[in-house]
Amino acid sequence: MAGKKSPGKSGGFWRTPLIPALGRQRQGDLCEFEGNLVSRASSKTAKATQRNPVLKNQKKKKKKKSSGRQPLLFLGLLVTVAAIHLIACPYTKVEESFNLQATHDLLYHQLDIDKYDHHEFPGVVPRTFLGPLLIAVFSSPVVYVLSLLEMSKFYSQLTVRGVLGLGVIFGLWTLQKEVRRQFGATVAAMFCWISATQFHLMFYCTRTLPNVLALAVVLPVLTAWLQHRWALFVWLSAFAIIGFRAELCMLLGLMLLLTLYQRRLSVARLFQHAIPAGILCLGKSASRVCLLNNYKKSWLYKMGTLLVIGHIMVNVAYTATSLYVSHFNYPGGVAMQRLHELVPPQTDVLLHIDVAAAQTGVSRFLQVNEGWRYDKREDVQPGAEGMLDYTHILMEAAPGHLALYRDTHRVLASIEGTTGVSLTLTKLPPFDVNLQTKLVLLERLLRPA
Repeated sequence: MAGKKSPGKSGGFWRTPLIPALGRQRQGDLCEFEGNLVSRASSKTAKATQRNPVLKNQKKKKKKKSSGRQPLLFLGLLVTVAAIHLIACPYTKVEESFNLQATHDLLYHQLDIDKYDHHEFPGVVPRTFLGPLLIAVFSSPVVYVLSLLEMSKFYSQLTVRGVLGLGVIFGLWTLQKEVRRQFGATVAAMFCWISATQFHLMFYCTRTLPNVLALAVVLPVLTAWLQHRWALFVWLSAFAIIGFRAELCMLLGLMLLLTLYQRRLSVARLFQHAIPAGILCLGKSASRVCLLNNYKKSWLYKMGTLLVIGHIMVNVAYTATSLYVSHFNYPGGVAMQRLHELVPPQTDVLLHIDVAAAQTGVSRFLQVNEGWRYDKREDVQPGAEGMLDYTHILMEAAPGHLALYRDTHRVLASIEGTTGVSLTLTKLPPFDVNLQTKLVLLERLLRPA
């Protein structure tokens, strides 16, 4: 009896390693009792949640809010990045000129077809007015307000390009929503990030190129294909192929063959919509991707995650660099802006624009002074007698041509443009943009006798 230990704080029978069988039974009873308490508490909480629908609704609302905010943030990201590219490079080049000039004429000349730019410069290939007509329709309310406020037509050019950019972003957004529905939020988020950091997509989405006009239609085509909305799919494909780019039939035709092979669309139903639409096309293959959700599964997923993040960072760096360099690539547009800044608007101006200037940013939207005359004739040689009729000349900075105007004109402005990029590893950013005088703006000294 003397060697027995009384149960206490430091050495109770349930804490002693050499406990009797009775102690083990009591220890098991205690663990079971604690487990029952935990299970009862959790069941009470679950029952309380079930009995209280307000808690359920609050949780659902929180989930909906968190899931609804993310897509809006990505939409804002796409619009913001496209707007930055538009503002940084507001001018256009010669390959964009037809659709841009046609949109200008539809907005400002409307039914006065004789004043349309394509009569003076028809080009070597016939073009459709369908794209410019759609852009003019959607941008006309804003352009009308700008004209009432007597603002420069330059802002109308920004409006026209912005409307086209919004059309492309709308197509990306509808495609993103369907990707989110089918493949999940992670894939949709990566789709938005890669799209926003892709320089060529964001840079060209506001430029009036035939491919960009077709892109605004092709993106809803892909969305309709993913949604299995075959009628919309066929009609939009016909509109894109016939109206904009005939070579799209190769892509959409392969998609159509895949759809027919998988028996998602019957031949009878295809012809039901294809014959009225006037085209055979459509179908696309899509694959599921799983990356961030499986990040913790293996080293392979971790490496894949790092590669994707690295890809986005490289995209951002490349986009920022390309945008900075492209800013200096439109000397013609800058020259037109400088002309209207340096010459008073009441001055009688007859401006000649040579080919080099017309190809690097000059458009009818930049002809903001209605009292001035702008001429892009190509049949007048530099230094010819007819060139003395012009009060101002915007021309290429060729030393031989400038020497012809040494006695009759003075240099009003010199406009630089980029000639390339040189690598410099001793500073950040590690490159230099090589600038050189591309265009000169000349002003006549004396009127010809």
